[in-house]
Amino acid sequence: MSKVKDFSMSNVRSFCMWIFFFLLSGLASARLELSIIRPLGEFVTNNRELVIEGIIETDNDPSLQQITISVNTPAGVPSLGLLEDSLHSLTVDVGSPQSLTTLVVSPVFVDGLSLGPRVVNLSFSNDGQSFEDKGPFNCTSGMGQEFGEARVDFGAVIRTRFVRIDMLDGWQSDKIGIENVRFLDTAGKNVKARIRSISIAVASMKLDVASVSQAHFQMIILLREGENFISVRAVCSGEKKEEDSVSIKVVYIPEVVIEDKPIILSDGYKAELAIPAGALRPEIKKVGINPLDVDKIEWTSYADNMQIVKDTLPVLAYRVDVGAETLFSVTAKDSLERQPPGLVVDGNPEYPSTWITALSPLPVWLKMDLRNPRTIGKVIVIARVRGNVSYGPKKLSIWVSDDDISYDESARCDECDDSRTEIELPATPTARYVKMIIEDGKQGNNIQINEVELRDEEGTKIISYAQLNSVTLARPVELTIFYDDSDLTTAGVHAEKNLAIFSWNDSIREWRIVGGKVDLIENTLTVNLNYLSTFAVFEAVPPTAEVNWSHNPFSPNGDGIADTTTIFINLGKETDIRAKVEIFDYTGKLIRTLIDEETQSGHISILWDGRDENGDLVEIGPYLYQVSAGKTIRNGVLIVAK
Repeated sequence: MSKVKDFSMSNVRSFCMWIFFFLLSGLASARLELSIIRPLGEFVTNNRELVIEGIIETDNDPSLQQITISVNTPAGVPSLGLLEDSLHSLTVDVGSPQSLTTLVVSPVFVDGLSLGPRVVNLSFSNDGQSFEDKGPFNCTSGMGQEFGEARVDFGAVIRTRFVRIDMLDGWQSDKIGIENVRFLDTAGKNVKARIRSISIAVASMKLDVASVSQAHFQMIILLREGENFISVRAVCSGEKKEEDSVSIKVVYIPEVVIEDKPIILSDGYKAELAIPAGALRPEIKKVGINPLDVDKIEWTSYADNMQIVKDTLPVLAYRVDVGAETLFSVTAKDSLERQPPGLVVDGNPEYPSTWITALSPLPVWLKMDLRNPRTIGKVIVIARVRGNVSYGPKKLSIWVSDDDISYDESARCDECDDSRTEIELPATPTARYVKMIIEDGKQGNNIQINEVELRDEEGTKIISYAQLNSVTLARPVELTIFYDDSDLTTAGVHAEKNLAIFSWNDSIREWRIVGGKVDLIENTLTVNLNYLSTFAVFEAVPPTAEVNWSHNPFSPNGDGIADTTTIFINLGKETDIRAKVEIFDYTGKLIRTLIDEETQSGHISILWDGRDENGDLVEIGPYLYQVSAGKTIRNGVLIVAK
């Protein structure tokens, strides 16, 4: 019995000693914790740019450590030069193994001073996993050089695909910043590099409560089409290295395609938009949900608004950007009168609208104006095939230009496929104009092409969009906005239950109440809308029942003045009701049903663009409207003017 007791006490003493040394070692090392503010969870987005924002927290004295944040970038970054924090390292990909001799860096210049690196450490790899360290290299400042470029000469030819560039020292002590990087090969030609991961050095840590230090960071990366798996890693370099990481999954869809079930888009933070089938016009391909800085909303736009509680601020705000697909401007050396060349870039190869040459002598050419400079990675040519006979090109070349004057050849294809030919542009040039010169055809000079499609360096289809400030929907969508206690405190909200969504009416320069069902448990507002615009959350004055139009009369003539009108229905405390708004002509014939849906809110906001059920503009004159919502039935006259 005594042996058992002695053995147990020995174990207790050993356990206590182990705990003591564990705690002692914990005091000697930093506790590092990475928290992501946004994005939150897995989501689907139509925005190619993804904002990553977070906080790093550590117990130790921040002056004794260096904190770095590393993020993989599926499709690069929109601009290296706009990074707020100092650049710590880059991993880039030149696409395939290349024989490289020189690194070319374009530093950021501020007040004539170079923020570029002074010393870099270079490592090379062919698989992106195992890197060979080649040690430090000196880098020029770029000051006084042509185009302000700084160069690092390798001193030898290095064949590699991936390069990791670690910034060891900068020309300025507080920050390293560069615009872009590229390489030179053995022939002195430029080799573009895609950014695959980026690391920043967090500039400052601030002391919080209980001797806890915090640092905030923000970074914008680009997504590729489909699933994106993003890893955010924080590293604290001190006497003992500490790190923490978070994984994020984002699905990026370049085009909104809704089939048999609704799609839910999100900004990955505090807004979701559920779009049912049939809600969008076919040409609408982009629906971007973008948060707005509420501090930048002019206080004069809401300070005297009778529907908003006085002396309160906006809680959250979002702009829903809508893009309608438009055709690129296309010209050609030759075409049939009824087969204009612009039809072959309409983005719809399933319903071919063929470009046919008029049997003119070869070569013939097709030129596309992309409106803005785009990075071009691939050109896809879909030829017309009838039976077993292809009328496509046999031999062609691709040329690009920035100014439509001077063109450079980017790729050639000396034996095109019968139906579909994909032509890679190895240098992935950035250009506004793309010219395809057809030198020979499968059937001589009888060239017939159904579609020409352009892809960027990540394989995403290049499309032209016309930005729409607001758009009327065929069916209502459901907008949900999430909020937290800090949002309410900052806005000075008194009664959370009175939160409401407002839409910005640009023609009258006023926020108009839309409403929304408040869920006090989930901290959400949900509302059904038949239009997309800019929205903000305010604390609303408790409503009284009313129905009114934003413009009566209104004139849907396309001059930008009162082209649409919006009916605002305020039902007081009624919620979970069926709302129906109908427009009739003077004979009583039904012209348009604007909404006939169950709605969760007593506030209803419906936009009319002056079109009937067939999408045609109605004639000038008086129209009758009837509102049936909950216990409310209202009738009135609405004037359509010239």
